[in-house]
Amino acid sequence: MPPSQVEVNPLLRAAVAIAPSFVLSRALLIVVSCTVAAAQHVSLLSVWNRWDARWYVGIAAHGYHWSLDGKPSLAFFPLYPLLVHCVSLTGVPRDVAALVLSNAAFGASLLYLYLLVDQEACPPAAWRATWLLALFPTAFFTFAPYTESLFLLSAIATVYHARRGNARVTGAWLAAAVATRATGLTLVPAALLAMNGQTWRRRLLMLFPAVASLSAYLWYLQRHHLQIQRLLTAQRAWHRALAYPWTGFVASASWPVRHGIVNFGWAVENVFQLGVTILFLALTVAAWRHLGRAQAAYCAAFWLLVLISPQWLDDFYAPFSSMDRFVLALFPLAGWAALRLTARGFRRTLAWSGTLMACLAALHLAGGWVG
Repeated sequence: MPPSQVEVNPLLRAAVAIAPSFVLSRALLIVVSCTVAAAQHVSLLSVWNRWDARWYVGIAAHGYHWSLDGKPSLAFFPLYPLLVHCVSLTGVPRDVAALVLSNAAFGASLLYLYLLVDQEACPPAAWRATWLLALFPTAFFTFAPYTESLFLLSAIATVYHARRGNARVTGAWLAAAVATRATGLTLVPAALLAMNGQTWRRRLLMLFPAVASLSAYLWYLQRHHLQIQRLLTAQRAWHRALAYPWTGFVASASWPVRHGIVNFGWAVENVFQLGVTILFLALTVAAWRHLGRAQAAYCAAFWLLVLISPQWLDDFYAPFSSMDRFVLALFPLAGWAALRLTARGFRRTLAWSGTLMACLAALHLAGGWVG
């Protein structure tokens, strides 16, 4: 068999395998968005311009001197708005460019997830994993102008190429992850461990693009007279600051006791996000011994960062706010679950998960708070 066929066939097989999950999940979200837009008598695009989406599109339009509601835009990392800006230079409206980028990145994420799980397990497990991710309850954020899709793509691609020992490609994807979110740094241990068999010199050279991307971002801030110190404190506007790993749990448990009677709705949000945190932390612990070293290291780094940076300042009502969205980044759990669900359990999980995704998407698009 010619070398070109050896390389192309797995990609074609993966593309065919992930197509149904990608198309069905996108079609479901389009139907939901059309329904909400019609009910609210607004444009289809405007219903997706909610919450953080306004920040990314705003930064793409105006840069980091722009702010919203008096909060600093430096809390949002540059790669996604930069790509939106670049696409908009072709004449495509920024909100359209943002949606196209998110959905294209999610399709590529599913492709890489299939290839990774296929490499570590088998094609049926890879096929199931893509369905579990595509219909995850908060996977509608992979359609929205958010960084979920781009970060997922960068994270999965980093681990995949690191396992194949390709230092240059791994470094490029790692740099993309770091430029997309600060949590991209959680991929560093995973990338180093996944490149097993490579020399430490080669592994460390792999980190160079990530260092270069961060340096370029800091240079940009300095050149545009934006204080780098503000980057370190930007998350304080969202009540985030470093804390002990148990601070979020203590704050989450105490807030409803002190304020729940007069703020019942916020107390419900608090308890829900705390429940999501505990559930997925427990699932990660259960999956731990079944994950490879690289993916286990990534999950550990993810939880360490999450637990030491809760939204606990100013007596905020939900220290683990947005956890239902953040757990999308735990892609190793999709492969783990795909191997352990029975056929009946898998079908039931997809039915409940897809239904919940449609309901949560409708709530988000109607202006409600989800993640």
